[in-house]
Amino acid sequence: MRWVILWATAIFLIAPGSARAASHGTDRDSDVSLYGPAFEVGGLKFTVPSKWTSVPVENPVRAGEWRVTPPRGQAGDSGEVVVFYFGPGVGGSAKENIDAWMGTMFNTEGRPAAAETKNHQTGGLKISQVIALGTYSEVVPIAGMPPLARPNYGLIGAVVEGPQGNIYWRFTGPEPLITASLPLFNKIIDSVKPDAPLSKSP
Repeated sequence: MRWVILWATAIFLIAPGSARAASHGTDRDSDVSLYGPAFEVGGLKFTVPSKWTSVPVENPVRAGEWRVTPPRGQAGDSGEVVVFYFGPGVGGSAKENIDAWMGTMFNTEGRPAAAETKNHQTGGLKISQVIALGTYSEVVPIAGMPPLARPNYGLIGAVVEGPQGNIYWRFTGPEPLITASLPLFNKIIDSVKPDAPLSKSP
């Protein structure tokens, strides 16, 4: 399982753009090019793929939510992308949230699943990311109901530290969908732009 994570991450980190696109086929469903509208939250803008289906948000801390269908020819459930935003100084650090996400992913032996993390900057913004594959323990929004175990799932999480507070992206879904979507997800995160120029420290 660990080599799958390393392979998927390496494709994004070291392959040139044209090679990454070629590695996922030529049809629009698997193209890592980014097409779609701007999504604004916490003073930042991201580009969201037009092929993602927007879902009405009912929880006030959910700034955005989308369903992601499997690529053409790939079977399985749809994935879920949720963006959380709590406001300045609220919601916890990047490490706290990554640790919490990793606490929802388990291997076949019931132990924490292997995970890969990375930290980088885009446009002066610090970004922390994690990817893990295994059994996802999905919280059921019904009082008294235990988490729902979803084997052969994956989770990609990202924390973007913005000037108006952290923005938390969480993408969960079947393992093939997650690994195929990793390059595109990273492009979404790296598409971030501030609404106004970021102030520079003296």
